[in-house]
Amino acid sequence: MAPTGASPEHGRRPNIVLIMTDQQRWDALGSVGVLPVQTPTCDWLASDGMRFPQTFCNSPICVPSRMSFFSGRYPHQHGCLNNGSSLWPEAPTFVRELRNVGYHTANVGKLHYTWQHDLEILVCEPLLRRLGFSEPFETTGKMSQGNLRASAYSEHLRQKGLLEAFHRDLLQRVAAGPLGWYDLRPSMFDENDHIDSWVLNHAADWIRRNEREPFFLWVGPEGPHDPFDPPEPYASLYRPEDMPLGPLDYSYPVASDGSKVGLPEATPRQIQEMRTQYLGNVTQIDAGVGRIVDALASRGQLAATWIIFCSDHGEMLGDHRRVFKSEFFQPSIQVPLIIRPPTSIPARRGIVANAMVDLLDVSATLLDLAGTSLVGHRGRSLKAKVLGGEDPDRHRDAVFSQINDRVMLCTEEWKLVVVGEELRSQYLWNRQDDLREERNLVTEPGMQSILETMREQLRAFREATPIDLPEPWRHSAPYRAWGRNPLREYDWLSESS
Repeated sequence: MAPTGASPEHGRRPNIVLIMTDQQRWDALGSVGVLPVQTPTCDWLASDGMRFPQTFCNSPICVPSRMSFFSGRYPHQHGCLNNGSSLWPEAPTFVRELRNVGYHTANVGKLHYTWQHDLEILVCEPLLRRLGFSEPFETTGKMSQGNLRASAYSEHLRQKGLLEAFHRDLLQRVAAGPLGWYDLRPSMFDENDHIDSWVLNHAADWIRRNEREPFFLWVGPEGPHDPFDPPEPYASLYRPEDMPLGPLDYSYPVASDGSKVGLPEATPRQIQEMRTQYLGNVTQIDAGVGRIVDALASRGQLAATWIIFCSDHGEMLGDHRRVFKSEFFQPSIQVPLIIRPPTSIPARRGIVANAMVDLLDVSATLLDLAGTSLVGHRGRSLKAKVLGGEDPDRHRDAVFSQINDRVMLCTEEWKLVVVGEELRSQYLWNRQDDLREERNLVTEPGMQSILETMREQLRAFREATPIDLPEPWRHSAPYRAWGRNPLREYDWLSESS
């Protein structure tokens, strides 16, 4: 996959391609060397750029994480603390700022700006344009398609006569749960009709036909978010017996989403089977990213284009006998990040940067690449690290994350999770001595000084980052007040449930 293309004109703003997967844990990359996953395209991006293994999301769940990424604010500043709210479309966003300085801004795939309200994706285009997208092409996630959310993807399935069969299949997978997806492999779709490949193919097509520069393209594959449902050949790519296991304790209380995230009775074999399907989705997505890189190469644009690869949050994948996200364990809170600069500029390449960063720093970097900034943005650009002007192993002394009333403070040595306004300590892990997070030190003797020091850091952080956006837009779903959901009352749905 050799880079090609002429050097950009002197002084011209570069093109930017952001690829944000959904629910990809930090170690689900072949270049990390932890899981036996094949990601040749992402490995090439890392070899031609810089990989940041200590990247944290600002919330371990979709909407709050993405609203922080959009606005450059922490969750407590914008008020979106769970998946039931979003920013108002007038809120400051880095995308609108890119458009303001001359970028043609486009998206293909999942943004998760809207979901549970009473607007279908097909009529959300005006909202996305107000957020800053010149050319929005949004699709919903896998699970929200199951609630009959209309989008370009659902219309694609409808035109091919596949929509009803897809909903039946999805309901079957939901009923089977994560430990049953191995038995339901592979996906009912071939690779091109599967939502992840469909989105990535559309993104590659957009690059091939686009004539407007400079451009910013946000590509949002829906995977490897559950259900883990890769098509062939990816569903059969990995063997359960080759899957390593993480910690299997289940001693900590489930802090959110209850039975949805806990798998206390899961056997090691079941966890290994589940992992084969998740990693199959990851490899499928990597192949689609390869088609995007090939499209850039075919247009001679690799020399003038930054490529950023990241995810909105991680995935527990059976660690601590949990699944999905919503926790502050490492697999849920840490995400992959690769920044690959244009071939035409001198830069550090093939470097693993050990600095602690968060997703706010990624959107700050996108602004910096465009030569602009956003008032109130709390991120710190990583551009100088990639170009060689800053130490790649130093960036932040601490990172912060939040979901509902739970907040995480993480330093190089410690990770603390607190609950409520009184900052009640829930978890304390020593990141140097307990990489697997198996020993909660909150009640251990001698920890009070560390706990109080970190709580003071949290208080100072809150004082330094006051609320500066209006109350978020609370999603509404009118059928919830009716006591019934008409979307689920079709005969073919009830018959299959």
